[in-house]
Amino acid sequence: MAVTVAGTAFARMLTESVTESVTESVTESVTEVRYAFGATPEADEGVLVVPVADPDAWYVEGTHERPVTAQWALLAVLRRHRREGRWPAQAAFHS
Repeated sequence: MAVTVAGTAFARMLTESVTESVTESVTESVTEVRYAFGATPEADEGVLVVPVADPDAWYVEGTHERPVTAQWALLAVLRRHRREGRWPAQAAFHS
């Protein structure tokens, strides 16, 4: 008997946190991207925080847990980011 794991997760961008350094012009560099995530588009299970310099260091704001719905949302966000070259406003994962 085969065991199948199926799941769905949605992510909706909340903010891109930026730092600014001013020389002759303003340069912005994104340090982290924040997404509300959940099993449905309306559900907010928490806030997924993705450090741009090290996406493997992602975390869910306010907890040390790494729920599977956050992992799925992260996977969807990273796939879109790698494909499109920018952080998506929203993403969905279906397995």
